[in-house]
Amino acid sequence: MIDSGKIESPALRLARYLKEFVGLRSTTVRDFSKYESVIWFNEMPQVADCRSAAWTDALESDESWLEVRKQEFRNPPAPPAAIAQWVDETALARATQVFPPLREFILVEDTNAELEDGESPPMVKVFLKDHPEAERGYEQYRPKWEAWSEDHRRREAVQRIYAKLFTLHTQLQKQGEILELVLGMGLLDWRAPGGNSAIAVRRHVVVGNVELTFEPGKGIIRIGPPGEGARLRIEDDMLEAELRPDRSHYTELETQLEEIGDAVWDKPLVYEALRSWAGVLEANAHWHEGLDAREGNGKYPCVSFAPALILRKRLQTGMVRVYEKLIEDLGEENSSVPDGWGILIDDKWESKPPSIPKPVDELTGITPSDSEIYFPLPANREQRQIVRALESDRHVLVQGPPGTGKSHTIANLMCHLLATGKRVLITAETARALKVL
Repeated sequence: MIDSGKIESPALRLARYLKEFVGLRSTTVRDFSKYESVIWFNEMPQVADCRSAAWTDALESDESWLEVRKQEFRNPPAPPAAIAQWVDETALARATQVFPPLREFILVEDTNAELEDGESPPMVKVFLKDHPEAERGYEQYRPKWEAWSEDHRRREAVQRIYAKLFTLHTQLQKQGEILELVLGMGLLDWRAPGGNSAIAVRRHVVVGNVELTFEPGKGIIRIGPPGEGARLRIEDDMLEAELRPDRSHYTELETQLEEIGDAVWDKPLVYEALRSWAGVLEANAHWHEGLDAREGNGKYPCVSFAPALILRKRLQTGMVRVYEKLIEDLGEENSSVPDGWGILIDDKWESKPPSIPKPVDELTGITPSDSEIYFPLPANREQRQIVRALESDRHVLVQGPPGTGKSHTIANLMCHLLATGKRVLITAETARALKVL
């Protein structure tokens, strides 16, 4: 490859190739409907058992972004005997906005009819207008039922959100390696020009990391920032390169997002950041505050705050950024190739590992032998082969399908390396993987 009249180094060519490869593997999602699940904050009931700073400033800064409690439902109040026959009990059990009306008439047995042996009494119509006591009982019962109905509907709305969050929790527990839960802000709605036709885009431009915690004993689900923070970031992969704002604007917005940190409901700061991004995206872009997900006119981009919880497949954008930074560093004058990268492009690449003194047992004064393997857990021949491989190779790949004991093996290796004076750094794509370890 030729760049600025210079022949690119093998390291730089490899970085560019891998960035392109990862980009091709990533499926561009332009519409949020392609996600696994989306829960909008504007669809949540704003009541005591569904609390969020998204719609109130009364919460403390260290409280959860969202807290939802499991609901207990009460039976409807029993109707008085005076109206028991005049109202549909099935309708009374449904919490609706309209109180079920009384029947205009009912059928009752005619107790005055003359009957022969074995004959059942005939049924006759009895009209409501002839029973004012039923009307009075109806009006006395009505406030009790309406209060129950309103409370029941409120609880149903909260329980629907609780059930959706419970489903998210279950999916993350089962597929945490491939799924992620994020908070989306700044919904972009636009029929963006692209080639010979417009490209429909409806996706959030800023996302942040989310942690979902579940307390089954208390029936509480909370949403908040994870231990490492929300890490708000821009996402523009749904836009063609020529439609994205100039890179200089990204630096300013990234600074704003860093200042926001975990204070994602600080409306002045968040609105200013999203408004700024919309302003540099297109001259006629529209910006809307509030929780509602607005739709644009198609011609010009429309950006609205419209926060939502999004469960989606993990994107490759983070890896693309890693390669972009590597390409930037390798493109500089007199740049040095990292050891881990150099071995990928040169079979004869050599780097001297740091010299680490071996530990000495404080009680016995004995230095552990390189030939001895310190595994506290049961081990097999393959695990011991990994230790031998590490003694001669700087890079060892161990792979296997779920359930084959990779976490067990890593735990053994950590203990062995520490016992022989090594330092160990563990990284993982998900926090769940580290918890398992």
